[in-house]
Formats: sequence, C-alpha cells, structure tokens
Amino acid sequence: MRLAIAGFSLESVTFLPDATTKEDFERNAARGARMTELYDGSNTVVGGFFSACEHAGVEPVPLVLAEAGAAAAASEEAFDIYLAEIAEGIKRIAGTLDGVLLELHGALVTLGGRTDLDFLKGLRAEIGPDLPIGIAFDLHGNLDPEITAYAQVISAYRESPHVDMGETGHRVGTMLIRALRGEIQPVTVIRKVPVTLPSIFTATPVAPLSEVMATARQIEAKTPGLLDLSVPLGFAYADVPMIGASVIATADGDIAIAEDAAEVMSKRLWDAREKLYRTDQVFDVPTGLDRAFGLSRAAGRPVVVLEHADRMNDSTYVLKDLIRRGEGRSAVPHLWDPSAAEAAIAAGLGATVTLTVGGHSSPESGGPVEITGKVIFAGDKSYLCGGEMARGRPIDLGPTAVIDTGAVVVWLVSTSQTAIDLDPFTQFGLDHETFEIVVLRSKSHFRAIWSKAAADIVIVDTPDWGPAVLETLPYERARPGVFPIT
Repeated sequence: MRLAIAGFSLESVTFLPDATTKEDFERNAARGARMTELYDGSNTVVGGFFSACEHAGVEPVPLVLAEAGAAAAASEEAFDIYLAEIAEGIKRIAGTLDGVLLELHGALVTLGGRTDLDFLKGLRAEIGPDLPIGIAFDLHGNLDPEITAYAQVISAYRESPHVDMGETGHRVGTMLIRALRGEIQPVTVIRKVPVTLPSIFTATPVAPLSEVMATARQIEAKTPGLLDLSVPLGFAYADVPMIGASVIATADGDIAIAEDAAEVMSKRLWDAREKLYRTDQVFDVPTGLDRAFGLSRAAGRPVVVLEHADRMNDSTYVLKDLIRRGEGRSAVPHLWDPSAAEAAIAAGLGATVTLTVGGHSSPESGGPVEITGKVIFAGDKSYLCGGEMARGRPIDLGPTAVIDTGAVVVWLVSTSQTAIDLDPFTQFGLDHETFEIVVLRSKSHFRAIWSKAAADIVIVDTPDWGPAVLETLPYERARPGVFPIT
C-alpha cells in the first residue's frame, strides 16, 4: 500500500491589508525526500502521517508541504500554484497510489474568498472522485460541512496548545489505512455550532473550555461504533460565511451514531458560549504592565504579558510602554522587522545602534518605536523547535539581531515567527529567569511551556487585528446568528 502525503496550510487573517504570497509559503516549503528528512519523527501532522505509515507497514510518498503559519489572506496565485502542484504530483503516480493524506488548516482564505473547501473541490476535479483522502485539520479551522463530500477521513487537533499535532496526523493516517484494508467503514458528519471565540479563549487546558472538551472524550469513549469526535473551535479573524466552531463526528458504518454524537456535543458547546467569552479577563496595556511587574516582583519569577491581538508579530503597543517606563528587565522576542534586523547586522556585533522597529504590517499595529541598544547577536538563525507543541519542526528566522537596551531586550527577525517556547532564550544563550516580563504574541500555544515557566500570565488587549472583543471587527461575510459577532 502507498499513500501520498501533502499539505497546504495557512491561518488567514482576512482583515490584514496585504497578501500571503507564494514567496511566503516557499520560505518553509519542503518536497519529496526533504519532507521525510525534516518531519519524520517530529510532533507535526506530517510527522504523524509518517508514523502511521511506518506502524502499519505502508509506504509514504511525500509530495509537498507548504505552510505559512498565521498571516494575511493567501494570494490567488499561491492557491492555484500549490493546488496544481499537489494535483499533478498525485496524478503522476495515481496508478500506484491507494490514497492521500492531506494536511490543511481549515481557516485558509484567499483574497478572493476561496477556502479549504474550494481547495478540496479543485483537487477532486483534477484527480477524480475515487482516490480516498484523509485530512487533518487545525483546531482553529472554520470548517464547511460540505467537506465530507470530498474526503473519506476527516479529523482535527483536540488540543490548544497543539501538542497533539503528531497524534492527529497518526490518527487520520491510521483510520484511512484501516478503511483501505476493509477493517472499518468511516462515515462522517460536520455540524456547525454558531459560536466563534477569540483565539486566547481557545486554550483547551483552561476551564471552562477544558470541561467542554472533556465531554467530547467522554462521548467518544462511551459510544459504541463512534470512531472519532473532534471539536475544531474556528478562527475568529477569518471573515467567512462558515466562521466558527464545528463538531466532526465519525462512526463505523452508521451515520446515525455520528449524527447523534454531533448533536449532543454541539448543544454542549452552545450552552457554554457565555462562559467561554470572558473579555473581563483582559486588561489595557498600562494596567496590564502594572499588574505584571507587581506579580513578577512578588514571585521573583518572570511573568508573561500576552499581546495577543498582534497577528503579524510586529505590534508595538507593549514595547512602547516598556521603553517609556525604562524599568526592570523585559524580553520582547521575535519582533518581525527585516529592515531593522539587516541594519543591526550591518552595524555588527557589539555595536550600539538606534533603530525604529516594528509597527509596519498595518496602521493598527501601533507604528514604529525607536530603540537604542547594544547588538548582542547578529546573523542568520535557524534551528529545530525544542518546545512541547512542535518539537522537531524546523524554524528559520532569517537574518536576526538581538538588541539589549538595558531595560528591554528585543529580538528582530526577518520571518514572522510567533515565539511560543523557550527557544528564543536557549538558542541565543539567554536565561528567561533573568527577566521580569516576557512579551509574547501567541494566543494559546505558549501555554504548553509558559504555564510552568512563568509565575503568571497577564493578557492585554490592543487595537490590532486580533482583539478579544470581537464585536469591534468589521465583519462582512460572516453568516447571521453567530455568537457574539452577528
């Protein structure tokens, strides 16, 4: 048995003004044997696909993996290029293939409004209706129920932070292999739940969401014939008709079992909607920093300040306040600014530089801020992720500079990479324990490490494109009746 492995993944923030281009996807793209080299054994979806094949004695045939994290809507050109590449790769070897394992995000949107569903439709139009497909989606996918018409196996991450990416890939791969061998007959329903949440409130270990998600595991364990029950929570910053949560239920040959499980789980999530939307837990920047410094000094340990509304890793609201205060010792890892990074590298290691940094992705990102400090690292930087969530995933920051202003240390990077673990410190010879404040821009993924590494977490809201108060965003495509936005 042979299974093709491919992926095209982007979490699209449709409110951002620019596009995510082919060049953006190509920065981390891998093909053929390079996919095996980079991802086999990693805690990633593709790593899980490989492990499922190895466990079952199946030959994986890696084609292409192109992913661009969370960024602006994809260009139409990029969508068409990777659709064509994956389709052509499958068609070239179709006579020797038994199926396809595909990584998609579920919240990909193009500038023209095409989504993952359109990608699947286009793929089926090219490769035909018969070759079985298994798909692993992100927990933050805005899934369309029509997806079930184009794939035989569908599932999604169950955890955020996404510590189960590899497990999800393995689960999807195993179900597809079992179906191909005639051991199971998976039938799937996707039920939409008219609820969308800010990403910061989708941390699955945190109550009350932890209690809601535990219900899915209980239903799955107690329901004979139910193969899989996943609850992707949607992505609130992609303005699409299918915005919001879904329930994916897969049963062995009996669609009624899947429908009943999806109905029960959908009601559980809907009933919890008010408790899940806790905007009272979010502070403005000055109040949040006052609180964070107080907590850090009382505990003698760093406190995370989460600038969660930043969608492109260049928001400057918290950095401006830290520079103005000039107190304590704060870390601001992975601020995206290729020009400032290049200028610091040109000045050289040990130089004192004055730079204007950040705030260039959109007018809502806060505008640039001036910093003066010593260059303590200058050069290209790449490594394998050491955190729990994506251990082994290759990270390429591109030309990178680390600037120490005295009160604040700022990492200037050339690719937009959200810092979620201790790598910004360990990879640059720094100790996170020597800082009072660590400014992060993740939404929930950082919790896998920082729930233990920090004394506390303080969430601040800013006017950037990922706010906690969703009603402030200019939705145009979202369907009526979705809590709390329409």
